[in-house]
Amino acid sequence: MDLIINGIKLEGDLMDADFMEKFESSMIKMRDSAQAKKRETFPTAAANYRAQCEVVNTCFDEIFGDGTAQKLFGGKMNVMEHLKAIEKVSEWAAGERKTLNDFTNRYTQRQQNAVRNMQTAQFVSQKHGKGKKH
Repeated sequence: MDLIINGIKLEGDLMDADFMEKFESSMIKMRDSAQAKKRETFPTAAANYRAQCEVVNTCFDEIFGDGTAQKLFGGKMNVMEHLKAIEKVSEWAAGERKTLNDFTNRYTQRQQNAVRNMQTAQFVSQKHGKGKKH
């Protein structure tokens, strides 16, 4: 599935185990880095913003390839643009998870219905058919 951020098309397949492994690892690393940055003391708000942007840049480059952050943000360190971009990635991932869950739920329901139908047919057969003894 494609994801468009700041007019740039990013390609990724969250249903592919290899891509998902890279995605999960990078998102966890970003979360941990962001939490570590919260504990740091920055001399200015600008330094804090820059640190947050750098964490996001690293995440995008790890997931979608080197240079992705440069394409997305053009070297700018606008913290809000970076946070909105990560929000889009999170929403994209949540949507993909929902699609997978909906599909697997439908499949599971079909399987359960098939088992129930077989059990009902066997019960009816035993009561009214060959299995009935007089």
